[in-house]
Amino acid sequence: MSRIRCYLTITLLLIIASSASALNCPSNCKCFWVLDSLCVKCANKGLTEYPNFSDLPIDHLDLSGNNFDHFPTQFATIESLVYLDLSNNNISQLDANALIGFTTLRVLLLANNNFNSWSDLNPTEAFRNAISLKHLSLSGNNLETVTDFNSDQTLISDSLTNLELEHCSITTVGGDHLINGLPALERLSLSGNSLTTLNNIPSGSLRGLELSNCSLLRIPTALIDGLPNLEKLNVSRNFAMEIKDVIISETLLELDASFCSLDTINLSGFPSLSHAYLRGNMLRILDQNTFANNTQLQTLDLAKNSLRNIQTNAFVKLTHLATLDLSYNEIALLDKNLFRANDVLVSVNLSHNVMEKFTKLVSNSLREINLSGCEIIMIDANAFTGLSVIQRLDLSKTLIKEFPPNMHSETLQRLDLSNCKLSSIRNTTFSGFPELAWLYLSGNRFTNPIPTEYFRSNHYLDAIWISDNPWVCNCHDPTFIDFYDFLTAVPQKLKDRNYVRCASPSYLYGKTWEAACGSVWIPNGRSSKVEKAWTVIMLCFLGICVGTLLYTGFKRFRKSRRQRRNREEYRQNRDEMMEIRAQNQRMLEEPATPNAPNFFQNNLPSYEDAIRMPKLERPAKSMVDLTETGHTRRKLRRSQTNPDGDIEDADLLLDDRQRFRSEEMLSNRVKERTANITPFARTGYVAYSNSRSRRLSVEGARFPAAHLKSQNLQSAEKIANFQGFEHSPYTKRRPKVAEIPPFKRATMRTDSVEFLTDPEFDDHSKPGSPFARRKPKAPTTPAGATTTLADSPLAPAVEDYFGRVSKLRDSTSDDSDFQVVVDAENSSLVELHNTSSSGGGNSATNLERGRRKKRLNSTNRRASGNFTAAAAAAGESSSTSSDRDPIVVVHKPMRETLF
Repeated sequence: MSRIRCYLTITLLLIIASSASALNCPSNCKCFWVLDSLCVKCANKGLTEYPNFSDLPIDHLDLSGNNFDHFPTQFATIESLVYLDLSNNNISQLDANALIGFTTLRVLLLANNNFNSWSDLNPTEAFRNAISLKHLSLSGNNLETVTDFNSDQTLISDSLTNLELEHCSITTVGGDHLINGLPALERLSLSGNSLTTLNNIPSGSLRGLELSNCSLLRIPTALIDGLPNLEKLNVSRNFAMEIKDVIISETLLELDASFCSLDTINLSGFPSLSHAYLRGNMLRILDQNTFANNTQLQTLDLAKNSLRNIQTNAFVKLTHLATLDLSYNEIALLDKNLFRANDVLVSVNLSHNVMEKFTKLVSNSLREINLSGCEIIMIDANAFTGLSVIQRLDLSKTLIKEFPPNMHSETLQRLDLSNCKLSSIRNTTFSGFPELAWLYLSGNRFTNPIPTEYFRSNHYLDAIWISDNPWVCNCHDPTFIDFYDFLTAVPQKLKDRNYVRCASPSYLYGKTWEAACGSVWIPNGRSSKVEKAWTVIMLCFLGICVGTLLYTGFKRFRKSRRQRRNREEYRQNRDEMMEIRAQNQRMLEEPATPNAPNFFQNNLPSYEDAIRMPKLERPAKSMVDLTETGHTRRKLRRSQTNPDGDIEDADLLLDDRQRFRSEEMLSNRVKERTANITPFARTGYVAYSNSRSRRLSVEGARFPAAHLKSQNLQSAEKIANFQGFEHSPYTKRRPKVAEIPPFKRATMRTDSVEFLTDPEFDDHSKPGSPFARRKPKAPTTPAGATTTLADSPLAPAVEDYFGRVSKLRDSTSDDSDFQVVVDAENSSLVELHNTSSSGGGNSATNLERGRRKKRLNSTNRRASGNFTAAAAAAGESSSTSSDRDPIVVVHKPMRETLF
């Protein structure tokens, strides 16, 4: 703890020093903070010139004990200055304007300077400027008088509340200057002046008046009458003063008349008196009339008087008395009922009286009794029976030789028997004090150790003093060993361990118990369990520390070795890299072959380089579409989609064209779809189209083209192992052939396989479809028509993969992906269209021109795209042969499987 306190002190000093240095404190001063106030102390430095504080926010400034000869008016700029101490200097003059600017100053100390008269202070003008001044000290100056006979010497201050004029050689006090010049004055100190005349001091605000050591002979009645609010009066150490006359003050609360040689006293005129200090007088008797009118007394000090006789009813009327001091008197006997009526009395000091016996006292409130220094030689056996709440009993420095046994007190906590003449203790001496906590036995005549069984009933005993006794140190005595263990066991009860010494045998005289018996107790295993436990704990702690150090060292060794290995590896890698770099540099510097291709342009990019290459943000049809920008690209897009510039159709066509790149790929796709794939060996050759697209020739091809694998065709292995239709893995699952209703044939887009194969899939199953609200019209068949859609064979919804592909093409279809199906239901629509188109020649010519445009555009469109071109082709074929049945264009399903 001492080391921690030392560290804290050093830290505090460093903080103070750093704060002082940070505040730019002058060299001859000390700057420190007290809470949030900055204090600067420059006292007793012998300074003759005021230091420069460079605008420090000073609250308290101490410049006492120096050699300043004028008032520091320059400190008026310190707006936070509250306390200014200029006492014990050589200031002899205070100008009228000296305190201008000290608006926050509250305390001004000018004691012990060289002011020789009130005129040197300019009292009428100087202190008016300090509007917040509360406390002014002019003690130790030669002011001689405090009167209003001369108006130029009247002190004027509207805010002053405390005025100190001690030891100012004042001989005359009087007048009404306190009313006129100091309207807020509350405390006036005139102690230490030889007052020969004490006149009336009328003041309605004065509450405290100190006239100590003033050579007063009496207290003038007119003085007390002029102070209607006086609460505290100090007339102590006026050795010739007498208080015989009745002095009346209804407001006086505290009276100090100590050391005034009073043999009689009359306090009946102070009914509100609560604190009376009458120490050091010559009072001899106390009767029932002494404090008859002072019923509010709480503290009464009658020490160092000559009291011999205290009547039983002397304190009966003091119902509020709490503390009574009767020490250093000549009291020999006290009545047991002396304090019975004082229900709030707590402490009584009866020390240094001449009582020879501690007798019974009755009190239900008394907690502390001091009988030290008395001449008590015996204690009454029933002394504690009347003290029901006694807690502290001091019987030190008495003549008691034996403490009576079997005494009982349920509340006694502290018992002082030090410096008595006790030599032995019985087993029942302290057994009647179960709450005993502190026991003083030092300075007695104990020689033998006290058996520990004597303290068996004192469960709360935690402090014992046994020093200054002539102990006989028999180190082999078990009682002595047990007594020492009882006192030193944790928590330690022995409070003066270093002062407990041996008196015998002679060779151990003056030694402590540990020094005298340590050599005997330790070899014989005298160490206590606590010491063993501490030894084990310390050994474990040392073992843990050593293990921690070894583990830390091992970890540091492994870390350093790993770092060294990493540094070596890094060095090797760096050397290798530098060697490779030098080799590459040499290769670059070698003369190259003339006209040799660049190394980076000749080699193909690696996989990582290809991954990092920029990718197209949109699909491109050709290099022209990729390189051209702006107006040229938009023009090209219009020309490829719609000659008339229809933007909406162009967008749709562009979306459908994203999977195919040119007309040649459409034609190649038709040939590859219709080619028969046979399971014989591959004998074909690689052919290249005009666009340089690589594909296998159809003749002799064993496997399908690579791009047909994305259309869910059979794998090459199954095709190669084909032995016959009956051995096909798809014989167990034959594709369903569903009849497509006429309405679906006319409107379907073959978006899914379920649309073609599921007979339950109908328009009314989709409530959100526009066909759910539109009922199909009844078929209007001509009268002479006998062919129906039911009679005509339907194309299968799923193409037989292993069957022969029948090519139903028209001479004008140009290998399109559509087939002609006779639809009886839509014959009326076709006839209606033919009827309307046969109206005039101009309309036929326009129709023919439109059909030519559509035939030209149909070759550039995707097979799965818009049905407009197919419909136009169907219309053309119907116009050439009017005898043919009405047709509906249906998309031929691509070669695909259901697995």
